[in-house]
Amino acid sequence: MAMGIHHLLLVEDDMTWRDGVGRAAREAGFQVSHVSDGMEALTWLSQRPRAQHPDLILMDLLLPRVDGWELYGRLRTDARLRHLSVMMMSSARGLPPEVPLGGVVGFLHKPARPEALVTELTERLRELPRRTEEAPRVPYALRLSDASLYSLHSLPDAVRHSVRVHLLRAAELAASELPLASSWLMALHSEQPSLLVTVEGVRVVLEVDDAACALTASIVIVPSHLRGS
Repeated sequence: MAMGIHHLLLVEDDMTWRDGVGRAAREAGFQVSHVSDGMEALTWLSQRPRAQHPDLILMDLLLPRVDGWELYGRLRTDARLRHLSVMMMSSARGLPPEVPLGGVVGFLHKPARPEALVTELTERLRELPRRTEEAPRVPYALRLSDASLYSLHSLPDAVRHSVRVHLLRAAELAASELPLASSWLMALHSEQPSLLVTVEGVRVVLEVDDAACALTASIVIVPSHLRGS
């Protein structure tokens, strides 16, 4: 199978989807393990040696307790788990595949039937080039306050996903020597080192703590046309 992917860890809280995807994936030749949310995924992974880790984590983005974005961020900042490949899935249209995230091999839109998702997954894996071992810089941890999470959850699904992708990309770039200036990311001149992420009119100020290797969302500004959408 493409990329040597045989063992999937399915992270999905909807039992119907979990059973349907699991059944179809096994019929397609995958070994499947499953958990219901990000917290269970982290516990499951921490209890197993690397040799028993899955070849791919197929995760829903909308999960209870620890959602897909938070799970991805924790995987990337954990030395034991950073090697894992991730395929994200969501029922939201307009997932943002144009922004590269380390370890993410793709985004899938959840179709009407779980079986159709497994068919697309298999096709996408065949198209992917074989990954080589990488030694990336450790991304900065991304911290979201309750207030910033509330603001983000008020956004339409597609916009929220796009903002979360760009925030995680900023966390990767903050750990590199790349210049922090682009159409969506810029460094702010202030007493507290800060970054400004701008995506579809949404502006997020990230305070930079180099000692803790962390970014903290301190301000989220949502344009009026997106409020209560």
